Formats: sequence, C-alpha cells, structure tokens
Amino acid sequence: MKDDAHSLTIVIPAYNEEKAIGSIIERCLAERERIVAETPVEAVEVVVVNDGSRDRTAEIARGYGEVRLISYERNAGYGAALKRGFDEGRGTLVSFLDADGTCDPRYFIPLVNRLLEANADVALGSRLGPESEMPRIRRLGNRIYTVLINALTSGGITDSASGMRVIRKASLPKLYPLPDGLHFTPAMTARAVSSEGLKLVEVPISYKERVGESKLHVVRDGVRFLRVIMDIILSTRPLRFFFFVAAVAMVVALTLFVRPASYYFAHRKVEDWMIYRLMAVVVLMLTSLSILTVGLVADEIAELVNAEVRRRKRRRLEKFLRALLSQKIMIVAGPLFVLAGLAVNWKGLYQFLAEGRVKVHWVFPVTGAFLVLMGVWSWGLGMLQRIVRTLRLREAHRASRPDSTRETGPS
Repeated sequence: MKDDAHSLTIVIPAYNEEKAIGSIIERCLAERERIVAETPVEAVEVVVVNDGSRDRTAEIARGYGEVRLISYERNAGYGAALKRGFDEGRGTLVSFLDADGTCDPRYFIPLVNRLLEANADVALGSRLGPESEMPRIRRLGNRIYTVLINALTSGGITDSASGMRVIRKASLPKLYPLPDGLHFTPAMTARAVSSEGLKLVEVPISYKERVGESKLHVVRDGVRFLRVIMDIILSTRPLRFFFFVAAVAMVVALTLFVRPASYYFAHRKVEDWMIYRLMAVVVLMLTSLSILTVGLVADEIAELVNAEVRRRKRRRLEKFLRALLSQKIMIVAGPLFVLAGLAVNWKGLYQFLAEGRVKVHWVFPVTGAFLVLMGVWSWGLGMLQRIVRTLRLREAHRASRPDSTRETGPS
C-alpha cells in the first residue's frame, strides 16, 4: 500500500473519432502500469464518453473490454462529455486528453506527480513548447487568450486551452459551473487562476498533429472562448478589467494634453487651436473615470454576492484605489468639485445673467464643465458605494440571524 495513495480516471471525450479512438485507447491502457509504478496512483481506469458519434467510434471503443464506455445519443458537447466522465469516474484524481492523438498519455505521470507535489487542484499540460506541432492560427489564438487571462488575473500560465489535464475530483465543485462546449478548457483555466481557493500548475508536454478533421472552428469557438473568459473574470475580479480599460483612456488623454500644456507653459497663453484637443482630453478623462466607477461598483457587487470574492487577497493597487475613491471621500469631494466649477465660471455666469451673453475665454466654461461633471461623478460613485455596502451589511445581519427571516403564522 503506497503512502497517500490515489486512483486515476482518464476520460476520453470522443465525437466521430473512428480513425483515432482505437490508437488513443491502446496508448492509455499501455501506460497504466507505468503510471502506477511511477506515481502514488494505485489504480487507473479509462473511460470513453461517446458524444453522440455518427460513425464507428462507439463500436470500436466497446471492443476494448477494459474500457468503460458512456454514450450520449445526441451530441452534448465536449465539456458535457468531460463532466459526465468525471461524475461517473471512480478515481480520486480525474484526467482527460483528446481522442485525436495530439497528446501523449505518458505525460499523465509528470502531471500527477506535479499536482500532488505542489498540493494543487489542477495540473495542466502546456503544449506550446518548441516541439509543438500546433497550427499557427490556433497557437496565436491560444496566446491571445493566455495573455488576456494573465493580464487580468496575474495567473502566469502559458497554455489556456490545453486538452490534457489532471484534476483533484474533490476540487471539481470549486471549478464548476463550466460550459458544455469546446470552451470548457479556457473556462476551467480562467476559473482556476482567478479563484483564491484554487491552485493551478503546469507541466510541459508534447503536441502532435491530430488524426482526422478538427472539430474546432477558429472564429466561432474563438469568440466563445473570449466570452467565457471575460464572464469568469468579470464575475470574480471585475476591477482589474475595468481599471485596465480606464488606464488606457487616461493615458491617451494625458498624451493629448502634453502639447497644449507645454505650449501654455512656454508662452503663457491659450490658443484657439487647443479647443478640440482639450475637449477630447476632457471626454477621455471623464470616460476613464466613468469606467473606473463601473469597476469599483462591480467589485462591490461581486463581494456582495460571492463569498469567495470577499475572502480573496487584494493587491496594493486595488487597496489604493478603494482608499482613494472611498465612499466618504467621494460624497464630500462631489459638492466641492461642483463649487469649484461654479467658482471658475463666476464671471461668465454673472455676464450671462446681467447681459444675456458670455464674453469670457472658452477655456473657463470648458474647465468649469469638467469640474462640475467630476463633482457629479464623484458624488454618484459615493452614493452607489453607500447603497451596495448598506445591502452588504443587511445581508451579513440576515446571515447571522437565520431564524429572523423565517415567516411566522398567526398563533
């Protein structure tokens, strides 16, 4: 009996893979002894999930007596097939690889060992090494999704859509819900690296050209990959995404502001050619602040409805933004900005009331409008934060007194 013994379920999802299914089953069966000998795994089972195939896939798989076959009458989707295999698998560790022969089952050995050594929840096989035979268009798409996940979660992964992984079965509830389609794998990656209570590790693996025709549609499935990644990140770390967009808008605004600002400091005057540039600067700055507002409020809402988000550790930047744009500061700053905007334009306002026209330089109305809008934005952000935090306190009070919400009938 091995110390810390485990059992491993290898799930092979298959949809119209009659050309490759026999080979990948034989390769998995052949690796069982090595897996048992070189890892803490005591037993290995192979489960093929026939996902509504219309060819001989199920018939071929059924011919291997040592393989458990699960069949859908109709195609349910790649993710659905994997989840069904995980549910019915008997292993304490569940794993999968595609039926197309692109990944080598021998890599289950380092994946299992790395998962257990690192006490991780998911071990992912990274296919993007120098020996990878992945088509260029798929490699490019994978890198785009990987960069996006890393930028918004600090995950540090190299392959977001790998089709070969080992997972602790006990960790599956933390990873769910996951989609039924081909976007199952990037969704799992995004969930694992964006959740505080999950740990993902990577192991380099080889990748060969597939047998048969690929089921992946680059554009259609690429859009699905992007959408599911964004859905998961926005539901767990929304502030990071909105801060990135807001920062881009602010950088563009400051870049446009450099020329008129340097001209003013050199000549001590404002020229008419600056008006369009300064108006663009004002619009971009307010856009940046508005997007940042959405991110802050979204972060508050995520904490309100998701206990996992409340428990996560915040980065210094997130703490700084929350402190700088706190409820109290914003509610006080709002009226002060409005008063400042009115003060800048007191002469123009007086002229309009007394003479019906404004004769001050255009820079004063533009600056005043910016300050007033800043005030409205600040006050609105503060009030939204107040509403969300009031709801959070109410929810916390209700959770601490579960009997208080129970309806009582007449005595």
